[in-house]
Amino acid sequence: MEDHQKHAVIFKQLYVLKKLTDDWGDKNICNLYQPHFNMAFMPFFMAVGLNGKSSSAIAANLKVSRQAAGKIMKELEQTGLIKVEKSATDARANLLELTEAGRAFYLQVTEQSALLARKYVKLIGKKQLEMMTETMEKMIHFHEKLNHCHNMGGTHG
Repeated sequence: MEDHQKHAVIFKQLYVLKKLTDDWGDKNICNLYQPHFNMAFMPFFMAVGLNGKSSSAIAANLKVSRQAAGKIMKELEQTGLIKVEKSATDARANLLELTEAGRAFYLQVTEQSALLARKYVKLIGKKQLEMMTETMEKMIHFHEKLNHCHNMGGTHG
């Protein structure tokens, strides 16, 4: 394999892994527990967590605009899995919390995620899975710095 092809393979790997993970989620989570749930919303739904969170905190954590997060949160609210309330301390802020149905679905998702993680451990081993997770976090932080540098007028990370 030529060097440029070897270096370009990461884009294919990330795309295929995301697609296959979403397909697994549709089959093993959504279709079983929430047939009309859109897997694309899963990161937002899970970011609300059992203790709730502000929409701006979720947007910042997931690296999306507040407007994009707000649109997805409205769709999640329509599913009956989350409720949106105005903050008691800041009228501009929305606080998101899981409904009872949302809490039940959240627990089902975490249970299925734990099952998948155990399958990954069988496949590649606990140490490899931990290393992969740490590596992905390092890559995320690298891109955050790179994007920050680019946004500040720089061109190199």
